[in-house]
Amino acid sequence: MSKVLISVLGSDQPGIIAIVSNVINKRNGNIENLSQTLLNDVFGALLQAELAEGDSAEALQQAIEAACEDMALFIRVHSWSETTSDWHQHKPEVQPYIVTAIGPDSQGLVAEIAGKLFTHGANITNIQAIFKGGDNPMNNLMVFEVDVPRATEMNDLRDALDDIAKRLALEVNVQHRKIFDSVSNILN
Repeated sequence: MSKVLISVLGSDQPGIIAIVSNVINKRNGNIENLSQTLLNDVFGALLQAELAEGDSAEALQQAIEAACEDMALFIRVHSWSETTSDWHQHKPEVQPYIVTAIGPDSQGLVAEIAGKLFTHGANITNIQAIFKGGDNPMNNLMVFEVDVPRATEMNDLRDALDDIAKRLALEVNVQHRKIFDSVSNILN
């Protein structure tokens, strides 16, 4: 059986996942992984699916587009081979960290922090960013979930992020995932 990656983007509305998953199911395919999010009123989903014997990425895309034709969605279905990147094939031992940045929005902010994480070998596994502008720093928040190689000198990474924080008037915090989760549970 062949695998596909499916991306679905458009204005949020009820039924998107129901319709897409129903099309896959009716074609005897199987969703193996799914991630869905909302950015304001914009819906985004990424699915990994296994196709039934004889089905194709092109045919599945046409079927999903037909089922969603009144929803004004952008749908792409790509064939996917399960070859992993060189990084995943030689993945170092990592620890999970949470990096939060709060403060004024500025052009290039995401690029600066992501670039510094990359320079120190960290892999971003999830990111949430909310930029509302204005004077309230809580209206501009980024949360990076990252895997940091154990070989990374955490003080060097923190210093590099502190340099960005000072230059851009941000509050940047780096916490091990277990500490972040514990503090969050205590506060709730």
